[in-house]
Amino acid sequence: MKLIKTPFLLVIGALCGILLILSIHHLLIEHNGGKALGGTIAFIGLLLLCVILFIEQWILNKYSIPIKAIWIIEISIIVFLGIYTYFVGFSIG
Repeated sequence: MKLIKTPFLLVIGALCGILLILSIHHLLIEHNGGKALGGTIAFIGLLLLCVILFIEQWILNKYSIPIKAIWIIEISIIVFLGIYTYFVGFSIG
């Protein structure tokens, strides 16, 4: 499968690298207290992002969707999520 460069590939690729480092650190190096749970959550997030990235690349390789349209849609989603996170913030519960 050929990797098609999209904004999600760049953003999720960077997030996967960060989550991989966090999960290894919290699960294997410093796993006392609640850090093991944090490492587990980071690892689950890493797996989820990898699945999302695989599905996106599979869809782009299977169907002939114009790359310009993909870039416009994905940049709009990323900007919207950034603005939403700035005003509302993160909340788990």
